[in-house]
Amino acid sequence: KATEQKQFVLPAGARGTHHVELYLQSRGISIDVIRYCISKGILYESTPHHNCVFVGKDEQGQPKYAALRGTYQYGRPFKAEAPGSDKRYGFCIPPAAESDTVAVFEAAIDAMAEMTLAGSAAYKYRLSLGGIYVPEQSHTIKPPAALEEFLRRHPHVVRMELCLDNDPPGRTATAALAEHYGKQYALTIRLPQPDGADYGDLAQMAMRQKALKRERAEIAR
Repeated sequence: KATEQKQFVLPAGARGTHHVELYLQSRGISIDVIRYCISKGILYESTPHHNCVFVGKDEQGQPKYAALRGTYQYGRPFKAEAPGSDKRYGFCIPPAAESDTVAVFEAAIDAMAEMTLAGSAAYKYRLSLGGIYVPEQSHTIKPPAALEEFLRRHPHVVRMELCLDNDPPGRTATAALAEHYGKQYALTIRLPQPDGADYGDLAQMAMRQKALKRERAEIAR
């Protein structure tokens, strides 16, 4: 039964980004990366619930997609997409200068986490798929809408890094994407280690290690 597409409307924005900054920093993401995304108009804080809003834009720079993530640290984490979101336009962190490389992630926070681990280096596109499609067999795949649209709009991109989660669905999707795009693009597979991890996990581990080093340094004084 045909259903009418809902009109896309961005959630209302809060005056500041205090809750978003605190939450993302608690996830191991650097303030430099957070503010870079805010400056590009692809991240803001909603009101009244103070969610993170990760925005995807079309070629004219118009918002067409929004993923929402709750900033509260208790209970089940809130995750949703704004009604009417077009998944062809995924959250994408643009490089500081033109690049021929796109790194592909399952979620926006993973893209920001990997950018943090890279030292805030904005030298490539970082694209979130907004989730993954897991094929029944590794050689069959429905190409992700966000990745297909990105590649159509960026024909100069010739290198692709697959940075999906290192769990069974992520590995299966990685194998399928590698087989689908391997003949067209120079592929690098960058699954986070250890097994079961994503880049968000790695950023949090790095944050805890830095905190532990600071504590040891203070004790040694």
